[in-house]
Amino acid sequence: MCARRRGRDPASLAFGVYTLTVRPLLAFTLVVATLGTARADPVVLRMATVAPDGTAWARELRAGAREVEDRTNGRLRIKWYFGAIGGDELTVQRRIRQGQLDGTASGGMLCTRAAPALRILRIPGIVQDRHQAAYVLSHLRPIADDEFRKSGLVNLGYSMLGASVLFTREPIRTFEDLKRARLWRWDLDDVAIELLRGAGLNIVALPLEAAGTAFDKQEIDGFSALPAAALAFQWSAQARYFTELPMDYLVGCMVVATRAFDELPNEDRQVLQTATAKMMLRAQDLDERMSEALFGSLFEKQGMHRVAPSKLLWAQFFETARDARQRLAAGLVDHELLARVLGWLGDYQPPR
Repeated sequence: MCARRRGRDPASLAFGVYTLTVRPLLAFTLVVATLGTARADPVVLRMATVAPDGTAWARELRAGAREVEDRTNGRLRIKWYFGAIGGDELTVQRRIRQGQLDGTASGGMLCTRAAPALRILRIPGIVQDRHQAAYVLSHLRPIADDEFRKSGLVNLGYSMLGASVLFTREPIRTFEDLKRARLWRWDLDDVAIELLRGAGLNIVALPLEAAGTAFDKQEIDGFSALPAAALAFQWSAQARYFTELPMDYLVGCMVVATRAFDELPNEDRQVLQTATAKMMLRAQDLDERMSEALFGSLFEKQGMHRVAPSKLLWAQFFETARDARQRLAAGLVDHELLARVLGWLGDYQPPR
């Protein structure tokens, strides 16, 4: 019998075809499947805020996170750390730089550090109502956005949080009452603290979490704070009187690290920007409605007493605030930008 020619065995031939074609194809398919699985893992943005959980602010932030997750089909998620778990706002800013966090919804203090143009609105008495504040912010926004980028952050949206007003143990009826009262201010609010002290006010600068305890210990006589903050941190349950004397306006911002933002697909970036900008506008509307309700009746239902600021108190405060600004502001804010803002205000027309 003739010997079988080598390499012509059907089994060997079939094995060779498998080795040359099927096995590489399976290996390629496995690699693709593995990459697909890895890409399917959601990107999670770690975001911190000093806003307490359970507040209206927290509900809006969660609603924005749900919209982002829904509109990206789960590819992008936001994990919120509420109640200053991530530290105060300067600590959060440092942790973002170090890569331990990806962003924040700031109550204003980080905003003014990363975008110094926003410090203008911390000057007491420079604007006298929410409409003026919004007008100035609309002009400052492109300048501040550029400053955020230079700080390694992408600004996702602003929210006009409102005016700092007074919550006190005793009524503030005169300018002498105002100067005598020991008023708490957030210790990170350096511009307002310096200028209010320059106007003759007795400002006690303490961390946010120390304010309520300081009032109970009678180390302070009241709070200069946002109405929504007084409610959220329960200062309105401690103070007996409230006076709607708007000292300055606070702008919140929501920012994310450029490194985290740039890694996202373009589609997901657009979703994130759109959803968070809408959320910040909702938060602003919420603050406006909340302030109206609180000053309308809710504070009084809590047992507080309204003290309407007299025209004399109003005039004396704004006059001394202007004098302090002229003496001190040059060392705290950009002098040329301040001059531009004053020019914008000179052209301001109130809404009808």
